[in-house]
Amino acid sequence: MTKARHTFFYLLAALLMMPLALPAQKSSRSVRMGVLLPLKEKSSRGAKMVEFYQGLLMAVDSMKHLGFSVDVTALHSGVLAADMDSLLATATLGDCDVIFGPLDAPQLPALADYCHLHDIRMVVPFSSVSAQVPSHPLHYLVNAPRHIVQRQATWFAQVLFPKENFVVIKSGEKNDEGGMLVERVRMGMDECGLYVRQISVNASDEAFAEVLAEDRKNVLLLDSPTLPALNALLAKLHQLKKVFPNCQFSLFGYPAWQSYASQVVNDLYEFDTYIYTPFYRDLGNRKVLSVEEQFQQNFDRAVSPSFPRYALFGFDLGFYFLSGLAEYGDDFESNLSAISFDPLQNPLHFQKQGDADGYINDFVQVVHYTTYHVIELLYRNLE
Repeated sequence: MTKARHTFFYLLAALLMMPLALPAQKSSRSVRMGVLLPLKEKSSRGAKMVEFYQGLLMAVDSMKHLGFSVDVTALHSGVLAADMDSLLATATLGDCDVIFGPLDAPQLPALADYCHLHDIRMVVPFSSVSAQVPSHPLHYLVNAPRHIVQRQATWFAQVLFPKENFVVIKSGEKNDEGGMLVERVRMGMDECGLYVRQISVNASDEAFAEVLAEDRKNVLLLDSPTLPALNALLAKLHQLKKVFPNCQFSLFGYPAWQSYASQVVNDLYEFDTYIYTPFYRDLGNRKVLSVEEQFQQNFDRAVSPSFPRYALFGFDLGFYFLSGLAEYGDDFESNLSAISFDPLQNPLHFQKQGDADGYINDFVQVVHYTTYHVIELLYRNLE
């Protein structure tokens, strides 16, 4: 069943300002946080960065109500490598404990080198470029590269479906993400001694009769994460259920399927769907809804219906790092597994990549839409 989660949230009195310095409260436990994102960019992604930052501010406010002192410096980063070079040449960020940013990959090398020089933890929330992790021991990559996420997804496929009839459904689309996952799952199942069949979604009923099984469940893996591909598969499945009433089906699918759930949720339940994903917004968790309501009160607007929710993302990251740094200080890295953290949307499990290298968040869970219309969250023990 859904894992219980809890966190702290409070009214935020401060308005968004850039740059911003929140006055420190009197406390011996002080954390200094920097934020370098394109906060002034007039675009949809700029709006997402502001919302992510506002989520960070809500985490800061929570920390202050718990008795911790937090200083925040937020600066507009621009988008180019030259923008970052210019910013770092004049900004006074050297005493920060942690910096969140940047958004744009070309800015990563300069900020990574700056943080390495000043022993600052650099948390990269959005880019999955991992080239800066080697030789930067305080670099934290939140958004893991695709091959790491799919490696975890393959593990789930092997554990959840050790004896099922696994079938790849070819959509006719060319999709790198889907093609990579199919190949990884095929190799993983082969290691377990399981043969993976494949068939086109447009194949005849007679052709499907050759690949489907009636004596065990049929687990279908679509080779594309797009909504049109999913809709085509769902339409085919409704037809197949009539033609083969004794066949049982499950779907194994992609993180993006969460964003389609409002359109196809009944089908996800009906076909016993398993979605691997690094994050999940549980609408059955009253605390998630409470934080979103609090956000609307603080900023006079609702949380944007993005995928994922950037305000929750900012809150989770902020609370994890700020609470960990406030409690453990310089011993933060030695106590990553001990940080008290119940995420609203984004669980974190940072794995060090080498003795002299940084960390990558390799957490992946499976969201299971059961046939009895209850959502289960399935986790791998990563201790």
